[in-house]
Amino acid sequence: MITVMAAAVLAALPVTATTAAPARPVSPEAEFLIAAHQGNLAQITAGRLAARKGEVSSVRKLGKRFVAYHRKLDAQVRAAAAALEVRLPAEPNSEQLTLNERYQATSGREFDTLFVSTQISAYERAAKLARIVLRTTTDPTVRKIVVTAVPAIEKNRDALTATRNRIALEQPRQ
Repeated sequence: MITVMAAAVLAALPVTATTAAPARPVSPEAEFLIAAHQGNLAQITAGRLAARKGEVSSVRKLGKRFVAYHRKLDAQVRAAAAALEVRLPAEPNSEQLTLNERYQATSGREFDTLFVSTQISAYERAAKLARIVLRTTTDPTVRKIVVTAVPAIEKNRDALTATRNRIALEQPRQ
């Protein structure tokens, strides 16, 4: 059963031809912690960009909220990784880095639309991964992180969806 979690975590960690595959972690829990840490790093960067570049006030507010939340979550992930002797990477994965480059290259409503749509997808993947981890992990530290994260994942996804709907209503009709 734990291999289901490993496969899901590996699917969340894309490796492209431009990046070398890291040494494979020794456990699914390690894979989860690595994926969560990289996700947190990406979300902190994306949140900072949204707080600065968002045209719609709700995008700027979400950006600030994501920075604060993911810093807090990453502190828990780093503590768990230290306890389990998992070495965490220093930066997001290549897919996350590419997305942050896209955020940097856009502005105005284009930024808001890109940010909200990609973040909804990211939070949907996070919710799916959380369900898998809760079904499969036996590690109490990892379980506690996920149990604590689930309500925030749902709340952030709902806020993003509401913002997406608000942006769509404000779009001029062609």
